[in-house]
Amino acid sequence: MSRPTHLLRHEHRVIHQAMHALEGMCLRMRVGSSVPAEVLANMLDFFCNFTDGFHHRKEERHLFPALEQIGIKNENGLLAFLRSEHKTERKLLTELSRAVGEYRRDPATFEKFVSVAFQFKDRLIGHMQKEDAILFRLAEEMMDDQIKDSLNHAFTGCSAETQAMTQRYEQLAKDLEKTWSV
Repeated sequence: MSRPTHLLRHEHRVIHQAMHALEGMCLRMRVGSSVPAEVLANMLDFFCNFTDGFHHRKEERHLFPALEQIGIKNENGLLAFLRSEHKTERKLLTELSRAVGEYRRDPATFEKFVSVAFQFKDRLIGHMQKEDAILFRLAEEMMDDQIKDSLNHAFTGCSAETQAMTQRYEQLAKDLEKTWSV
C-alpha cells in the first residue's frame, strides 16, 4: 500500500521548485534585472492555485480531519498551528499579489515585491519542513490501514481535469525553476 503522505511530500518538492524560481527572480531584481510581468503572473498563479488552492486545501479537507479522527486535537495543538500557518500564508499571498500589481505599474517598486516574496518563501519553506518532519511522520505512525486507504483514495481519486491541472502546474514549476533559479 502506498503511503498517503508520499503524494503530499511530492507536492512539497514541486512547490520547492517554484520557490527556487521565486528566489532567483528576487535576486535578479535586486541586481537591477527586470522580471516580465507575465512571469510574475504565472508564479502567482502557481502559488495561489496549486500551493494554496490545491495542496493546502487537500491537507485541510482530508488529512487534518483524518488526524482529528484518530485523536490529534485541533485546539491549541499541531493542527491549529498548521491551519494558522495556512492562514498567514494566504495573507502573504494577498500581499504578494498587490506587490506584483504595483511592480507591473512601476518596476521601481521591486523592493516591496522582493520583501514580501522572501517573507512568503521563508514562511512556506519552514511550514513544509515542519509537515515533512513532524506531521507526515506522525500521520504514518498513527493512522491505521483503513484511514490510509481512505486518504489514498481521496488524494488519487481525482478527475481527469484535476490530473491535467496537476500536470500543468508541475510543468510550470519545473519551467520556472529551470529559467529563474540561481
